[in-house]
Amino acid sequence: MGIMWQPPETYLSKWAAEKKLSAEGFVSRFDETARNDLHITPEKLARIDQYCTVRDGKPVISEASFERLLNSFFLELTGPPIVKRAAPVLFRMLVYLSRYPFMPEQTGQKPEDDTYYHLTRSGLVRAVLIAHNDRARRTIAGYGGGHTRSRTASDHRRLLFQGLAVQRESDPPGYDENVWRTDAAERARKYYESISGEVYCPDNALTNRDEMGDELFHDVVDFMCQLLPDWADHTVRRQDLLGLAESLIQEEGLQRAPLQRYELRRADFEALVELLLLIYESPDEEERLSADFTERRDKIVEEFFGQNEGIDFKRFDEVSGSGRTGFDTGSAGGNFAEGDDYEPSLLEMLYWFLDELFKETEE
Repeated sequence: MGIMWQPPETYLSKWAAEKKLSAEGFVSRFDETARNDLHITPEKLARIDQYCTVRDGKPVISEASFERLLNSFFLELTGPPIVKRAAPVLFRMLVYLSRYPFMPEQTGQKPEDDTYYHLTRSGLVRAVLIAHNDRARRTIAGYGGGHTRSRTASDHRRLLFQGLAVQRESDPPGYDENVWRTDAAERARKYYESISGEVYCPDNALTNRDEMGDELFHDVVDFMCQLLPDWADHTVRRQDLLGLAESLIQEEGLQRAPLQRYELRRADFEALVELLLLIYESPDEEERLSADFTERRDKIVEEFFGQNEGIDFKRFDEVSGSGRTGFDTGSAGGNFAEGDDYEPSLLEMLYWFLDELFKETEE
């Protein structure tokens, strides 16, 4: 005999009284889910542990240690210092995602001590799960049935963009909220539109940006939907969590800059593209980078930026989702079964690298 149905407010109140709906409670369940979904074992943490120090009783990795970890994937190259350029960019993205969305950002001017910005080992596991589209499907892809919404390819690219970008102090010149709201709903409709062209889930499309908040607010709700204390037996509709999400953001200091204030810098993106191209080529010490390496890098960066030094998410999403650059083809990460002529997207190279972070070390 199944559990007798009760209205959502009954068990939401019970969970709140038990402190299970606090930010700490959600992070704890996120940790457990991430470990399970990535099949984390002590053996898989062995590579990471070599680069960790203990801080406040927790294993952490600094930016300098992360750079050494990156270098461990490559034999010494005589070409450009690609890893040194890319390490701070990738590290910043992982730090951002490790605290998203239930922990405040690490903000302020970066001090000389590079241990200020750091990743806890558990935070790295969470960040990898978010950044790896294929691994994140169970946790944040909206598999909660009809009471939640599905995440789109654009949503995933946005999370990566937020981690890679820097934040403006104010809205960019020419910003129009109505335009951003319309564009946000349109991005979601690209996913929810049926073959006939009819939007069969318009409410979910509109939740990208509505009167409740922008995309970053709805991320909090999405994560909450998937990380409830008893997801299997107690179905909570998405709208039942909106007020709770608002309170959680205010009480826990989880406010983040609105999406229009995020800007991806050309130099940072160029460094990331170089690294992902390097991962694809994987030259050993007897080889040099391909002769057209710089040309390929510049072509990709030019497609995104033109002559600009910074771009917003709308530009990033439009180009990366277009397939014009091979940055994101939408195919499954690590799937190289198409034959010798198959060239994976750059995001697939990112997913491969993230998988390799937790590969068991060989004795």
